[in-house]
Amino acid sequence: MPGRQARPVGTFGTPSKPRKQPNGSWRTSVRHYGAWQTTLIQRYGATSTEASNKLAEAMRDFQEVPAENQITRTTTLIELARELLTSMRLDPTCPPGLVEDYRREIEVSHDKRANPNTVKIENTIGHLQIWQATAGELDRHLKRIITLGHPRKAKQHKIILRAMMQIAVLHGVLDTNPVNNVDPFRRTRRQARGKVRDMNALPPFRAQVRAWARGEEIPGTPAYTKGPRRDWTMVWVVDVITGTGIRPYEEVFALLLDDINLETPDPYLDVTGTLDQIRGAGNGGWVRKPAPKTDNGWRRILLPQHSIESITEAIDYLEISEVPNPHGLLFPAANGSLRNPNNFGRVWRAARATEFAWVTPRTFRRGVGTAVDNATGSPEDAARQLGNTTAVAKTHYIDRPETAPDHRAILEQWARGERRQT
Repeated sequence: MPGRQARPVGTFGTPSKPRKQPNGSWRTSVRHYGAWQTTLIQRYGATSTEASNKLAEAMRDFQEVPAENQITRTTTLIELARELLTSMRLDPTCPPGLVEDYRREIEVSHDKRANPNTVKIENTIGHLQIWQATAGELDRHLKRIITLGHPRKAKQHKIILRAMMQIAVLHGVLDTNPVNNVDPFRRTRRQARGKVRDMNALPPFRAQVRAWARGEEIPGTPAYTKGPRRDWTMVWVVDVITGTGIRPYEEVFALLLDDINLETPDPYLDVTGTLDQIRGAGNGGWVRKPAPKTDNGWRRILLPQHSIESITEAIDYLEISEVPNPHGLLFPAANGSLRNPNNFGRVWRAARATEFAWVTPRTFRRGVGTAVDNATGSPEDAARQLGNTTAVAKTHYIDRPETAPDHRAILEQWARGERRQT
């Protein structure tokens, strides 16, 4: 007598009739006959209809995975996180830099210089199994990070955890994503300083950076006496950022000599690439990507005189010093490789000292957007200068109070007790 005919691969059996459980809920199930294994999918509901509907949704969203990579309720969060990284690497639309950003917040660094106690998903909640990762548990993790003074890191972890737990939902381990139920981040508005102070600070900041580069004493930093001479590149980078508004680090250290033209009546530079950090690459993982950060990033920027002077000095230095420069960069590292932004950050902090401790590389990028917008009255022009959309430029870079409609006549008549003319 022939045995039962095998089900076609990739199909479902017949869902079971919902049955009432001892605790009052209703349960229904179905089997999926996959290429690697047969998977039992179960769903519960307060009523038989609810259980059937949940099962139908699970069948709709089900995707088979190999048995050795199967996601179950006992899968740990670090295993789930590595599954997320794998899927991101296989996605051709996912930039390698984003994968690296996620990995750095997931895995503990084994670099001897790294602090092993830095909060990562691996060394905090990575041991939890999926069924233990409730909304309350994840909420406590995020609030602990905020308590430690890292609100930005908490937001990054929330984004990563949401993507991780969505994989569990996709595989039918969870019905809903628990991250959706954690406490929302409450934005605390800092006292508005505006960009006026930033704008007025530029001339003295440029003067201080030059004094620092010459080896002079500045507030908070003693004079140079020994060791490697101070890096004059700091001076040139400040002048390039303040004269163009290009992105610190990502764009300024990706500038190519071939993309700069100082011989034309209107000297300019083209922004044609950006730095990206990829695990395993040289010089701290930094590589030059031959494409701007966004669709609006490719642009030609006409140079003001102070930027022209600094770029000329930088090019002359490359010729005189004979620094190796196989990539043809405007600002190569001393060994000719890409300049590591993390290392340059230490130089920036030394040169700003205590007098300008509030100044970051992006401070004057915002200043560029504000200066262009205030002078032209065109946020669109400012956005094109910065390589952003108008919406992003107005939200993050332009500081201009909205002008209320002209109601002077109405208010004057009101104050004088006059009837308004219609």
